[in-house]
Amino acid sequence: MTWRDHDTASSHWIASSDVRGLKLHLRARGDGDRPVLFVHGATYASRLYDIPHPGASWLADVARHGFAGYALDIRGYGLSHAEDMERSGAPYAAAADAVKDIADAVDWISARHGVDRLRLIGGSWGSITTALYTAGPGAAQVERLVLYAPIFAEANAGWRALLADPDHPDRFNPALGPARLVSEEATRARWNAEIPDGAAWRDEAVFQALVQSSLADDPQSYRHDTPAFRAPNGTLTDLWQAFRGVALYDPTRIKCPTLLIRGAADPTSTRSDALRLFDRLGGEHRQYVEIANGAHFVSAERKSAQVFDHAATFLNAVF
Repeated sequence: MTWRDHDTASSHWIASSDVRGLKLHLRARGDGDRPVLFVHGATYASRLYDIPHPGASWLADVARHGFAGYALDIRGYGLSHAEDMERSGAPYAAAADAVKDIADAVDWISARHGVDRLRLIGGSWGSITTALYTAGPGAAQVERLVLYAPIFAEANAGWRALLADPDHPDRFNPALGPARLVSEEATRARWNAEIPDGAAWRDEAVFQALVQSSLADDPQSYRHDTPAFRAPNGTLTDLWQAFRGVALYDPTRIKCPTLLIRGAADPTSTRSDALRLFDRLGGEHRQYVEIANGAHFVSAERKSAQVFDHAATFLNAVF
């Protein structure tokens, strides 16, 4: 069997209220009456939450717990593309744009299920966009919030060096352009750098299912000498701010129950940054969970079941 045999989620397409001709893609599993919406980070789109390999889909796990799971492709990611947007010469799909896409998805899902509020999960850069939405326009529509591999506002020298203009280290590098190409090799190198030598934190079959399905979602990926899919760089402009210690939202305005969960070895979502965010959240019900022997993509590693279980317990909890 191949990853395609496990690619059984359904797809829904909703019109963007912001970009002409853009249809936002939602991946869906489960027929429960309690919807959960996943929002991805800066590199991998909704596939990260629905890896087509047995036991690797977080979307399938929430469905197993009785929820209706949805995972959104933010504009420019996965299957959400529009020609007008992609002709831009500047980085696109920054947090302000993502919040509009999240709002469109929440409105569509809420109408479909006849509910006023839903549960929201955002990972990495998606923790910024979902927090922005929850602290602002979506405050009344988010029943509870999970911030996975959360990023808030802490100076991070490693990331700043990657994103800075070589000639002017205090500003974002304009040469990065509107989008970047993500290959299997680049993903493997970044992920391997977070895992100790000799540690078997990641399953190669799961890794391949994530990479190959992500490449398949981008019709342009195989036009390159090394297959690679597109990822918008508006996300990187947001991370440039966060990794300089600039907060992009006010955590005190997030009043709903909130869970923060991260891999203990994650150099992007650090313990100190996550705990600073935890202490500043405005709600009474807050939880922090750290998974030992897990990196930034711990939800796609051998410890993924722990991530899924902690999230399911929180989503089902009575507050």
